[in-house]
Amino acid sequence: MLSELHTEIIDYLTEKLPGVTVEAFTPAIKTRRTIPLPGCLIEMVDIDPFSDFGNARDRSRVYLNFEARLVVDPNIQNGWVDLKEFTAIAWCALRDWTPQTANVGPINLKHAGEDAFKPDLDGYLVWVIEWEQEAYLNFTEEDVFPLVTRMTFADNHNNTTLVEE
Repeated sequence: MLSELHTEIIDYLTEKLPGVTVEAFTPAIKTRRTIPLPGCLIEMVDIDPFSDFGNARDRSRVYLNFEARLVVDPNIQNGWVDLKEFTAIAWCALRDWTPQTANVGPINLKHAGEDAFKPDLDGYLVWVIEWEQEAYLNFTEEDVFPLVTRMTFADNHNNTTLVEE
């Protein structure tokens, strides 16, 4: 369900922000990648519990917290102005989005502003949009097992091991 939601957000913003590279923001483990700018990097940053655990449905109710990092080339003229306009356009697109993923509520935009906290993006002009979405997580053993069979581990010598059944 979470990977489906993540893909849905990326696909939606790719459609609404033509000419912008929209991708998942993931840590670079032993790899470096480049994306064309302007870019929009999507990341689910954490999961917060719902505060009322009065019934069984509320125990699986959570808030999914997302961030969209909007990245612009620092060498372009008026880059900061363009970045703020880019942020406003992305904000409006997110505000109008209705998720199609099951058990996920509408978006609740929280904040947009300068982002200086991702070392991977030092040297670029970056603003971040933060939002949360209410969701119901009901995972079973059948949901977890396929994840285990796809895990890859890397050591400090660039050796990788794919864990399979």
